[in-house]
Amino acid sequence: MKRISITSVATLCTLVLSAVAAQAQPNGFASDGKTNSCVDKARASENPTVNILAVGRAKNLARQSAESANGGLGNYHAEDAMHGPIGGVNCTANDNGTMTFTFQGGKPGFTTPTVQTTVTVDPTNWDVKVDSNGPIGS
Repeated sequence: MKRISITSVATLCTLVLSAVAAQAQPNGFASDGKTNSCVDKARASENPTVNILAVGRAKNLARQSAESANGGLGNYHAEDAMHGPIGGVNCTANDNGTMTFTFQGGKPGFTTPTVQTTVTVDPTNWDVKVDSNGPIGS
């Protein structure tokens, strides 16, 4: 009986989390219908749901790497697109399966971004590489 209950709870949690993830970013599009090559590649794959969720995880890892590289959340905030739907970010699906995100940010509360960051994420092992991080235009 205990085993059935644990299995039922695990199944229910999986279903609820899948529904929440699907509702949060339907089809990977931003609210204005934007998309990018990472989302397009994920949607065309054999397992689009898993791959769209992977783009979201990669986006979050890229943003968190930029936050760390720029002194933490007290010193840096990525552009709003990096906090929203995956279709609204600048993401390039590379031929080797990695995803490269290019985005801007600045001091918390900024109106004009001062830093541009490029981060590449490998979804096979979740390795993250900050390719560039510095003043915009440098």
